[in-house]
Amino acid sequence: MKKLLAMLLSLVMVFAFVSVTAADDADFTLVIKGGDVNENTVPVNGEQLLKVDVALNGTVEDTLLTLTFALTYDPGQITFVNLEKDDAFNMAVVNDVTPGTLRITMTSEGVKVTEETAVAALYFKVAENLEAGAEIALGLLKDAVAETYADNASVVTAHDIAADFAPYTVSEEEITVESIEIVPPEKKEYQIGEELDLTGGKIKVVYSNGTEETVDLTADMVEGFSSEKAGVCTLTVTYEGKTATFDVTILGPEFTGIVKFNEGEVEYKGETPYVIWNHEAGKHEPAFTVYEEDGETVIAPENYDFEYKENTMPGTGYLFVYFKGAYSGEAMLSFKIYLPATTETYVENVENGIKVTWAPVEDAAGYVIYRRAWSTTTDGWTAFARWDNTTALEYLDGHDEAHKTFAGTRYQYGVKAYFARRTDPIAQAEIGGNVNEPSGNFNLGMVGPLKTTVRITTRKLVSVTAGSKQMTVKWEPSKNFTGYQIKYATDAKFTKDVKAIKITNPATAQTVIKSLTSGKTYYVVIRSYHEFDGMTYYGGWSEAKNCKVK
Repeated sequence: MKKLLAMLLSLVMVFAFVSVTAADDADFTLVIKGGDVNENTVPVNGEQLLKVDVALNGTVEDTLLTLTFALTYDPGQITFVNLEKDDAFNMAVVNDVTPGTLRITMTSEGVKVTEETAVAALYFKVAENLEAGAEIALGLLKDAVAETYADNASVVTAHDIAADFAPYTVSEEEITVESIEIVPPEKKEYQIGEELDLTGGKIKVVYSNGTEETVDLTADMVEGFSSEKAGVCTLTVTYEGKTATFDVTILGPEFTGIVKFNEGEVEYKGETPYVIWNHEAGKHEPAFTVYEEDGETVIAPENYDFEYKENTMPGTGYLFVYFKGAYSGEAMLSFKIYLPATTETYVENVENGIKVTWAPVEDAAGYVIYRRAWSTTTDGWTAFARWDNTTALEYLDGHDEAHKTFAGTRYQYGVKAYFARRTDPIAQAEIGGNVNEPSGNFNLGMVGPLKTTVRITTRKLVSVTAGSKQMTVKWEPSKNFTGYQIKYATDAKFTKDVKAIKITNPATAQTVIKSLTSGKTYYVVIRSYHEFDGMTYYGGWSEAKNCKVK
């Protein structure tokens, strides 16, 4: 218990002189106030100091006032710290005249006092070794009082310097608990019927004198615990008349029901739920419902919290459901987030192979080209090329030894976009998977329209020879295809007088085109075609040759 001091102020009645004009009157008392030490001890710069107020009480009318007095004290009991003054009063303190003497000079020009006016506060630090009940003598020296005259005034009146002082009282401060704070026990969750466990629980106690203490939390301090039903249980802690609360959770039975995405929120590939990535939305949060084991009884939302993870980009998103209230445990659903299917997929025979083109997919990091030799089944697909260019959306199949095409073979193509969720290069072995399945190890999207063609090599024109109103066209034949198509025109861009003829015998190597206009130059190209299952596929056009008809 902190010990406090009592201060007893003993003042001696002395006389002082103040100057006034003949028309003025001055009748005042110098007041030094006391009181309960607990009320007069105040914090100053981090320390608790004893405050002694100095005031004037009475009447002073527009007077030049100069007053000097001295206080004496035992320097072994108290030590002067500082002076706090009113700006209207010019005060100075000299503390080194003699030990234990405080000389104070107060000057004010044109001071006017009509009631009690505080003029200063003196702050003292009290020795720590003084016991409660000790008396501290604080005296006023008569010889230190000086008189001052203002403007040689003709009238001078004597006044008292007295003490309107209530002694500081001595009492032992009653220390009380100001507040308490709970450090909850380690165990925060209970099964139904389980007993309270306060291990690790503490109470932080703050006292009125500013000190703090930590005490153990015991069962006799706690009320309100019940583990009879699931839910949040609020416990009340009482200590020395102060209360605080903390919560524990009574867990319900482990959840064994069903969490399902609502109809229309996702689509399914087999049993795998998926959504198509929406760039504008930026995330996918398919709605869901929680059921009891029967799959019909809906569990109210207040019995669980939930969050979505990994749902802000293509890949695999997750729904986590955390049970509370009448249930405990958690559940998780995953769902695929696929890039949209590619569109505008086209295949075309060109000189060096088969060119595949497609339209871009937003947010794609690249594309995978699938190919298979024609089959009536869904098998035989090979993810044979990855295309990391997102602006030049075309791929040439058959351009090197690793990617060969064979004349007369029917090929089918599909293109998928992919989204790379990591920075390391994607190995070709990871591409994998059937073209019809939006799967793989690096977030392949949906496949676009499948396109079929037959690899038809480009024919070469051997010669174009002019005759009289006719020309003879010769080429290198190939028995791998159904026939040939020859196109001719009167300009190199094949926009004027364009005509075409069909050669249905693949063994044919030349033909004569008649009924031409003499004197005109004709430009000629040729390509092979192949008919398969009612479809006609064309090869690329040859380089053009020309002649001027006679």
